[in-house]
Amino acid sequence: MCFFCWNGEIATEEVFKWITSFPKIVQASAIIARIMNDITSNELEQTREHVASTVQCYMKEYGTNVHVACKKLQVLVDDAWKDINEECLNQTAFPIALLQRIVNFSRMIENFISTSMDTPTPLQRRRNISLCYLYILFHFDCMTMLASSMNPLF
Repeated sequence: MCFFCWNGEIATEEVFKWITSFPKIVQASAIIARIMNDITSNELEQTREHVASTVQCYMKEYGTNVHVACKKLQVLVDDAWKDINEECLNQTAFPIALLQRIVNFSRMIENFISTSMDTPTPLQRRRNISLCYLYILFHFDCMTMLASSMNPLF
């Protein structure tokens, strides 16, 4: 929620109440972050003493191996992205800029966590970061055009 504080037009009391009510888009973003992190860190976590991860719990509950569990958990991540898309397509009383920040946060988390699975070189990581900025700028322009055509107050 801290990344909303910079803009007084977006960070209203109503917005904070909405965010803290844990709406569907925020739940989906949290699911993406949690499950992607658990999938990528599963192997490392097994070398430490800890509470079982999401992957381990899934394996135990459904009697599967790591690969099947990770694939099934990835389906939950995909469903979370569908929820985010649905929330963005449905008109809300909140500014599109607010929804963009949630979407961009989710994109960033998934990108950085999924690229860490492949342990990229510094050059690959720099390229991925550059692509994030380019994609965000392009997407922001498209979303702005779309929002202004749907909402004359934008």
